[in-house]
Amino acid sequence: MPTIHTNMIQPKGAAYRTSQLHNRSHYLDPIEELEGRLSGNSRIWGDASPEVQSRVIDILINASKDAGLNVRETAHVLAIARTESGFNPDAAAGTTSASGLGQFIDDTGKAFGLNDRNRFDAESQAQALVTHFIENRELATRRGQGEAYIYKYHHDGPMRDYGGLAHAEKKVLPMLDSYARFVEQQLRAGRVDPQPDTLRNHAGRTADAPVLSLAAQRTPGRPLRDGDQGPDVRTLQTTLTALGFDDARGRALDDDGRFGTRTGEAVRAFQQAHGLDVDGIVGVETRRALEAATRAAPAAPAASAPPAPVADPVQIAPLDRLFAAARGDDSATFRTALADFTETPFGRRFQATLAEQAVEPDRAMQTGALDPDAAQR
Repeated sequence: MPTIHTNMIQPKGAAYRTSQLHNRSHYLDPIEELEGRLSGNSRIWGDASPEVQSRVIDILINASKDAGLNVRETAHVLAIARTESGFNPDAAAGTTSASGLGQFIDDTGKAFGLNDRNRFDAESQAQALVTHFIENRELATRRGQGEAYIYKYHHDGPMRDYGGLAHAEKKVLPMLDSYARFVEQQLRAGRVDPQPDTLRNHAGRTADAPVLSLAAQRTPGRPLRDGDQGPDVRTLQTTLTALGFDDARGRALDDDGRFGTRTGEAVRAFQQAHGLDVDGIVGVETRRALEAATRAAPAAPAASAPPAPVADPVQIAPLDRLFAAARGDDSATFRTALADFTETPFGRRFQATLAEQAVEPDRAMQTGALDPDAAQR
């Protein structure tokens, strides 16, 4: 008989009114009731039986353990799931497309492997939530920020502000100590099979201590390139943004987990700036350079201050992008990069020099050294 975690069970929350429902909401989607499936009673926050909620909690602990999270980090994952869904795997928001244990909106869910087939699958949701937690933990660490920012980035994303920090401080962080004690109890009681070496290796680390990035924790796989999707691409995008590398028009990348033209432009700019082969592919050397640049990036001066980019995108990045575009084969990207470069102080000086040369005839032309009609052929 499964263990019921009585003190962790959440009561049913408030329902949405029909007038509140957004056209992308999954709130009215039918609940799949198959034998053996962990199902909620409705799409409402916390509306799942004690047995289902307890099993969800076990799944989250196991997913955290498999990812090498320590006790406090595992407690943090539980606190996020409790805040977002009340441990109801079938929970869905009425006003957005958010759904599941971590309440991922559709676009974010796609980056973590969630789709129409597994959107409400507890195992898939747990894996996505833990992976997202790790990426947000890394981002907060790179920016010199405390553990409250982990949930802020879950709630707001890496570049926006929808009040996630206040939610973290009021709703998530106050639960961590008690949830950590609960996780410890489960491990001691043998209800969750621990990995002693992994837990020992992480036990002494605080939330503010440096951690390896997700790319460093994983065994290097195939290179990332145009057309790829998933959490690794999303990590790449947030890393490039944090380091000050944007697309060819100077726009920050979307953290959508999709490797497209704009992500490729930022990769090429990074490669050019670090003396790498400019091919837009994130292979072994580019991964190593990203790791080194991340470690070398200065920490934010204060926890509440926005991160400072490594390079001034107005003075340096346009030239990097121009070099990268010149070595590629996309004429549209090159024209855009050239137009951006001409708006910089260096670009205006270059234009002025070209104008001066156009006014004064070339000496070679005056002596007949060049064929005047050569330019027309």
